[in-house]
Amino acid sequence: MLRRTVLKLGAAGLLGARGIGADRIEAAETIPSRLLWVHRVQTREEGRALYFQDQTLVTEGYHLLCYLLRDVRAEQITRMDLQLIHLLFGMQTWMRACGIRQPLRITSGYRTAETNARIEDAALHSQHVTGHAVDFTVEGIPPPVLAKLALKFAAGGVGAYPRFVHVDTGPVRRWAG
Repeated sequence: MLRRTVLKLGAAGLLGARGIGADRIEAAETIPSRLLWVHRVQTREEGRALYFQDQTLVTEGYHLLCYLLRDVRAEQITRMDLQLIHLLFGMQTWMRACGIRQPLRITSGYRTAETNARIEDAALHSQHVTGHAVDFTVEGIPPPVLAKLALKFAAGGVGAYPRFVHVDTGPVRRWAG
């Protein structure tokens, strides 16, 4: 049912509607509270983190997100880029407004240089190494549809892969994997 709804939205052109881009990110700054719901696939950890409230970073929620987005192979945590977290929040908010209530299923967040070097086809200067990238899925939504949504925010790089979508806050660009 969820998959059909998303495909209908894509087919109806709602994902291509104007007004989802950077102007919406700026408008989102007036949202008093920001809560992000993520599920870490490898560890089966899940959290709903209130990370921003009344124009202020909520330290406990932000630290929970940094923990959930850690390098699970090396068990190392870094400070994740706040603009990246805002992008994920924006995408999740848009999906929620369309009736899609699912966590972002994180397959990769921060990576140490050593972990990144062990991943086949990983970029040498990956945004993951600096805490500026996340790979994720949403149950029932095809990665190309998620990528199309991410592109509307024009917040950085977007890669559509067969099993996940990559978003980062580096230069605006797109690719298919």
